[in-house]
Amino acid sequence: MASYYAIALLSMLAFSILVATALDDKELKATLYIKQSFAQDQRPGGTDTVIINWPIKDGPGDAANTIGHAEGLTTNANPAKPFWVTIMDMVFEDGSLAGSSLEVMGLHSYKNINLGQGQWSVMGGTGELTMARGIINYNITQEDSASRTFELCIYVYYTPLDAILALGDVGRKP
Repeated sequence: MASYYAIALLSMLAFSILVATALDDKELKATLYIKQSFAQDQRPGGTDTVIINWPIKDGPGDAANTIGHAEGLTTNANPAKPFWVTIMDMVFEDGSLAGSSLEVMGLHSYKNINLGQGQWSVMGGTGELTMARGIINYNITQEDSASRTFELCIYVYYTPLDAILALGDVGRKP
């Protein structure tokens, strides 16, 4: 009989921790831009693979501020299809998200395929964006032989770092 009480107590404790963390979730909705310069911000990493370090901007024009970089890899896994698999960390170095990052993965294509639109998954984050999850809808707004501009509409839920640190204090002696 005591084991039933223990199971019930542990279940209630687990549920209360889940509810407490869910209530602490925050939402990030932002529009940012990535400027992909083919000759400047990326280098070959092998056949059909490119190492990227694309600037993240707070606006679409040349006067926009660089607030971070999208760093990672993009590879054309199937040369018969012009889709690139991209795995990157969006590392924020300036602005309100400075010191945070988003871990992003997904496909992108050339502007003439799917009208230059697509979606990437957000599978994690660091700093203020800890435990981020969500999506990034993108639209290629400019493309020529030298560069491409992505407009990113970011929709992310995350648990602020303070909320996670507070959970770490549970069960500690003062």
